[in-house]
Amino acid sequence: MKDIRMNRGDNTGYQHIEFEEIKGGNGKSIGIIYMKKPPRNSIGSWLLDAIYDKMDRYEGNDNIGAVIIASKLRGVFSDGADRDELFGSWISGLVAEKNYERFHRAHEMFIEIENCKKPVIAAINGIAIGAGLELAMLCDLRVASEISFFSLPEAKPELSIIPGLGGTQRLPRFIGAARAKEMLFFGKMIRAETALEWGLINQISPHKEVLNQAIELAKTLLKRDAMALKEMKKCINFAVENDIIKGIEYEVGLFAEMMRLKLLGKKDY
Repeated sequence: MKDIRMNRGDNTGYQHIEFEEIKGGNGKSIGIIYMKKPPRNSIGSWLLDAIYDKMDRYEGNDNIGAVIIASKLRGVFSDGADRDELFGSWISGLVAEKNYERFHRAHEMFIEIENCKKPVIAAINGIAIGAGLELAMLCDLRVASEISFFSLPEAKPELSIIPGLGGTQRLPRFIGAARAKEMLFFGKMIRAETALEWGLINQISPHKEVLNQAIELAKTLLKRDAMALKEMKKCINFAVENDIIKGIEYEVGLFAEMMRLKLLGKKDY
């Protein structure tokens, strides 16, 4: 992953996360990143830097086979962006050009997380709104507790803005344009059952078991071929951005190369 952190050379953001590695089988471990920024894990530049930096380290660690993003705070994954910290004076209209670049950097970091070479699972234990939902949508799989709810509330009068970290672009890809407009236009909040029905999440878990369920999913992924998962993820992400003709060409190219290397007897093709 590219070094595009907002506060390069400063690890202050690590106070906002915890992390651990647990054995997952097949000689691999699962890296877990916990957000812990009271009161509600609002995503600012420091927290985003820390998540990004740890993701980068996990991606480059051959012993880590999958990553989970979770929360240490009770009943909350993240309640949105810490806008003043994340965008600084851009919000107040000062030094607009400087902070427009900063704004783009946040998007670049999100895209890099989305394209992590390893499977990434969000363990959502409650509130996931605004930037919190936008972060969850970067993950490959989402497990949510039964008490979770989801919203992009930016159209409400108290905010009067649009989502700033990809919400208008990624949400329709998950739930379709009509339902995305319903959520966005009305700032509609949906519960876990609806999110599952609409395709926004993959599984619902009893509240106290959400992390364990995410870990079990990760352990299952570790039993699959890591290179196959990596290339499948690349193909799927490519499909979202391109038409089917280009997508098939891309898939055929990767398939042919993997078969060639496999026939040559290369174990880590």
